[in-house]
Amino acid sequence: MRLVVLGDFHLDPDAYELTRSAMEDIERLKPDLVVPLGDFGSKERIGGIEGLHEVKPFLDMISAPKRPILGNHDLQRESGGGPQADGTMEAELIKLYSLEKPYGVIEFDTFRLFFASTEPQPADSCYCLQECYVTDEQFQTLVSELEQRPGVPVVFFTHAPPIGCGLRTVPRVHVRSTNAYLDQNHDPYRWKRLFESYPEIVMWFSAHYHLGHRYPDSHTYRGGTHFFITGVHGNCTRDESRLSRLIDIADGEVRVRTIDHVKRTVTDEGAFTHAGPLQTMIGSDGRNAGPALSIPLPGPGARLVRSSACSVGESASMPYGVHAVGPGKYAVTTQDGFTWEVEPEGEAVIGTLHYGEPLHAVALEGDSLWMSWNGGIGRSQLTSPWRFVRSFTAEWPQRKWPADEPVLSLAPHPDGGVWAASAGSIVRFDPERETFAGFRLTLSAKPVRLVPEGRRLRILDEDGRLWCWDGHGGGAQLERENILAFDALDGETAMITATGQGHLLELHGPHGVYRTALPPIAAADKPDMSAFQLVCLGGGTAAAIIRGYVYYADAAAASLVRLPHLAGSAAAICRSASPDGGKPASYGFAVHIADDAVLGRPQLEVWMRDPQ
Repeated sequence: MRLVVLGDFHLDPDAYELTRSAMEDIERLKPDLVVPLGDFGSKERIGGIEGLHEVKPFLDMISAPKRPILGNHDLQRESGGGPQADGTMEAELIKLYSLEKPYGVIEFDTFRLFFASTEPQPADSCYCLQECYVTDEQFQTLVSELEQRPGVPVVFFTHAPPIGCGLRTVPRVHVRSTNAYLDQNHDPYRWKRLFESYPEIVMWFSAHYHLGHRYPDSHTYRGGTHFFITGVHGNCTRDESRLSRLIDIADGEVRVRTIDHVKRTVTDEGAFTHAGPLQTMIGSDGRNAGPALSIPLPGPGARLVRSSACSVGESASMPYGVHAVGPGKYAVTTQDGFTWEVEPEGEAVIGTLHYGEPLHAVALEGDSLWMSWNGGIGRSQLTSPWRFVRSFTAEWPQRKWPADEPVLSLAPHPDGGVWAASAGSIVRFDPERETFAGFRLTLSAKPVRLVPEGRRLRILDEDGRLWCWDGHGGGAQLERENILAFDALDGETAMITATGQGHLLELHGPHGVYRTALPPIAAADKPDMSAFQLVCLGGGTAAAIIRGYVYYADAAAASLVRLPHLAGSAAAICRSASPDGGKPASYGFAVHIADDAVLGRPQLEVWMRDPQ
C-alpha cells in the first residue's frame, strides 16, 4: 500500500501554482490513500468552512481517496467560546469527505491506520487558542479501538506530535505559545502513556512545525514508536523546504521517503527503511532511541548516567541560569531574553516564563520564580496555568515592582521573598509589604553570587572575596579570598580557588577536606568569574563548569572526572531536585549546553550518579 502524508495545508492565493504543482507531484506517484494533516486554507479563510472549500479543488486533483483530519488553525474560530458555533468545521469536513467522524480508524488485514483530529477547546480552559486539543471522548474512543485488535501494527496520524516524542520544535512559535504538543495545556502526558503502553503503535506522523525532514530529530524513535515530522507543500515553510511524506507498506519492507516539491521528485532525505512486514516492527529496535549515555567513575560499577536530555531555546543560558523548580522540572534562562520551563524526562519545553529584556538574575522561593531586570523585580507563581508568556505583547511576570537600580543577584530569603543585591548593597525584598525592607548591607564590590544557608548569606564578589552576613545589621565577615566559585548545601561547601600554582577545587564535607588541582587555566589580570560555576551535590560530591567543560568531583573516591562530550559548550549548571521531593545523600545535576554537537542547538542534560 502507498500512502502520501500532507503537512499543514496553508494556502496563499498568490502562490496557488505551488499547490497545483505539488498535487501533480502526488498524483504521479499513484498513492492508494492521501492523508492531509489539517490547517486548511489561506489566511483570511482558515478556521471557517470557506477554508475547507478553498482546499478541496486542489485535493480533487489527486484521484486517490483522501482521509483528512483537522489542525489547530481549523478550530481557531470555535475554541474558547469563539464566534463560530462548535462543530461547524467537523460537520463540513465529514460532509466534504464522506467521513463518519473527524477522527477514527481505517482497518486492513495486517495493519491499522488511526486518525486523531483537533477539536474545539472549552471556554473555561482555553489557555492557548491554537492548542491541538482532543476531548476525553475522542481519546477514550481511540484507546478502545486500540484494544480491539491486539498485536496488529498501528500507524498514527495527528496534526501536532505527542509529548515525549523528541521531535524538533520551533521555540519562538509553538513552544512559546504552549501548543507544541497534543493537549499541551490539558493532559499532554496521556499521549506519551498511550504510545508507551501500546507497542502496536509503530509509526506516528505529524505536521504543525512547517519544518523539513533533514534534521537529526525530524525522525525519532521513542517507546517503541517511530515519529516523523511532515513538512509543508507550499510557501509557509520555515526553512525553505517544501516536502511531503511517502509511505510504502509491503509484505517484505516498510519504507518512508520524502516528496520534494521543489525538486519535484522523491528523495531519501530523512528516509527510513524497515526490512520485513509492518508486523515485525512491533517490539523491534529502532535507531535514534534517545539520550542514554554513561561515564565510568572510580569504584566498582560506579558511573554517571545522563538520565534525560531535551533541546531548550535558541541561545546559551546565562551563568547559573538553570534552576530546578520541581521534581523533573527546570527553568532555563537564556541570554536572548527567554526563561523556558522544561521537563527533560518528556523531552518537552512546556512554555515561556519570561520573554523580553534579558534577565540579570533568577531565584526560586517556594512556588515562586523571582526575576530581576534593569527596571525592576518580579515573580511568577509556578503552579498557575497563566504563568506562561504566550504572546510577544503579553505582560510578565505575574507580579512586578520597580527597582531604583538594577538587581544583579537574587537568593531566596527564609522569611519569604528574596535577598536582592545591586552593585552597592544587599537588602531583602518583602512581597507582603511590596518593598525593599529590613537591614541593608553595603558592599565594596559588585556581588557575583549569593548563597543562602539558613538565615546566613554567603556573598561572593567580583574581586574573589567570600563574605558571610547574618542579615541582621552590622557588616559582613570576610571568610576567604581568591575564590572564583562557591556553593553550599546542608553544611557542606565547595569552592574553586586561584593560587600561585594554579586552580584548586575544594570540598568540605563528610569526608573532611578534599582538594584537587584543576587542569591548567590561562592566567588573566582579572579572571572572568562567569567562566566558573559550581554546585555542591551533597555526600562529598560537586559538579562544576570551568570554561565550558563539566567536571564531577567525589571526595570519597578522591577523583575528578570530566564529561568528555561537553567540549567547551556548557553554559550553566544547577543541582537537580529529588524525584520524590526528599533530600538524598547525593543529588544529580543539570547542565545547559550552548550548542549540542549532534542536534546543532542548545540542550539541557540531566545527570545522576548510579552506584551499580
